Amino acid sequence: MKSFFSLFLFISIANSAFAQTTLSDGEILNLIQKNKPLNGAKVPKNIKDIIGATHVGGKYNFTKESYLLEGCKKMYELGLGVCKLWFYKNQTGYMYNSDSNFCKVSTLKEMAEQSVFKQAFDIPFSTFVLSTSANQTKMLEADSLGLVKEELEYFELTSYLLDKYKNRAVNFILENWEGDWIVRGGVGWDAQWGRVDPPNDIEKKFKSLQLVFKARQNGVNRARVLNKNSQCKVYHAIEVNKVIDAMYGVPSITNNVLPFVDVDMVSWSAYDATDFDKTGIDLYKGIEYIKSKMNTGLYTKEKIVFLGEIGIPEMATKNLPKEFRERWDTYLAVCLLLKVPYFIQWELYCNEPAKGAIINYPNMAKSNTDMNGFWLIRQDGTKSYVMSYFDELINNAGKYIKK
Repeated sequence: MKSFFSLFLFISIANSAFAQTTLSDGEILNLIQKNKPLNGAKVPKNIKDIIGATHVGGKYNFTKESYLLEGCKKMYELGLGVCKLWFYKNQTGYMYNSDSNFCKVSTLKEMAEQSVFKQAFDIPFSTFVLSTSANQTKMLEADSLGLVKEELEYFELTSYLLDKYKNRAVNFILENWEGDWIVRGGVGWDAQWGRVDPPNDIEKKFKSLQLVFKARQNGVNRARVLNKNSQCKVYHAIEVNKVIDAMYGVPSITNNVLPFVDVDMVSWSAYDATDFDKTGIDLYKGIEYIKSKMNTGLYTKEKIVFLGEIGIPEMATKNLPKEFRERWDTYLAVCLLLKVPYFIQWELYCNEPAKGAIINYPNMAKSNTDMNGFWLIRQDGTKSYVMSYFDELINNAGKYIKK
């Protein structure tokens, strides 16, 4: 366990970190209130290009079509402009109605060339966010040959996308899965830094991650130099997920990696700001804190932070529809206030079984109560509370929501 001295140090650093904002909590709350669409703020005209969802690993489906395509088509049908997918070699996130050789490829470029991904990318979303890695298992122990391969695969994938979609205004964002869980080696008790001490080799792991992210960014940069006239845009993002810990001085991707690399964008999987705070203050401060630690993107020319994952489990929390609507409106208001470009819901079809429910492929959930409720579409095919709120936004794009 942490010593009293360490805890005192964390608290001291935290007070300094939180003090970085020039606004009081009351002033932040007032600004959030003014940016709430349900409180009279105008819905952005391009709202559908801001809100999106992830599709991977859900425990049910509704058609006989490839699971990847079914989900992408459903998201587009719902009116979302941002689609986040898992883009890993040899993955199992889209097993229903899929070919047995799906994702069994050697490179990320080969994955993009697969028929099912080409069909998915042909759906006219404005932005695809791809959670990906050339070699996810080696991120904490990078070697010279591995880094060369990492850069090459990101170069080849970016070159392919920029050429394939050169006549289409579409964005692709290549990002890692939650970086702080990667460096902590999981989500168990020994990964709860701040309660337990980080391992002795933590600096070595952070250094490895710095090298991996630099290699990925270099690959994307090199491809963009050779494809300057493409209407398609490809970006590299680093995803963090323990920002509130970082603000308390706990070693983290935000504190120990972002200041030492250049990156186009930072993605925040922001449960640490939303699980316990319904006011939006933690989310506001966290976004500002990330910006204070990251470097300005050499390509984007600004510090861009977006919410790569945000979700509230409908069944597990048992919040009422009004509570969901208000919480989502609060979190979106923070993003509109701080000009966050993407707000991505976890997820389309729920992937998380309820306590006591065991649902492994090829089995599927049989009822809504089998799932915790991270969804836009429930197991019974009805729209979730979150999707009902998204409908209000999409149907009132460029207008005000009538009370």
